[in-house]
Amino acid sequence: MNQYLKISTLIVTALAAVLLFTSFQEVFNPSPWGENEDYLFPRFIAGGIAVLALLLWFERDDKGKSTNFMDLLPGLGLILAYLISMNTIGFYVASMIMFFAVIMIYKKPEETKDFWRVLLIKLSISAVFTLILYCLFTLMLQVRLPGGLFF
Repeated sequence: MNQYLKISTLIVTALAAVLLFTSFQEVFNPSPWGENEDYLFPRFIAGGIAVLALLLWFERDDKGKSTNFMDLLPGLGLILAYLISMNTIGFYVASMIMFFAVIMIYKKPEETKDFWRVLLIKLSISAVFTLILYCLFTLMLQVRLPGGLFF
């Protein structure tokens, strides 16, 4: 095996191991091996993260590919704006604006031929996404989400 060890892979693997370990600990879960279904979902998530972390060890390194961290800054700014605005304008409106902004910022270069058509399609996709969130959380799961000026 002639691959070099990437620090990010090591960090993700350590994080996955800690998450998986804590999902079975008695400190966080009083009866980790009993019939307690409350901790089943976190175990599935921790197990999925662990499997994906293990797959990172077999990833091949493309010499010509590198991550430009400046491309991630708009997304990080959007996450910060989303967290701040969620309590002010409401979860659903903030989610729709966030989703629309993400798909507009990180679009393919060949989509810019007909701007208004792309804008209308992506706005429609954002509205459908928000409607699915509303149906899932409010109608089906009956979860109370942060409200704001609009919802």
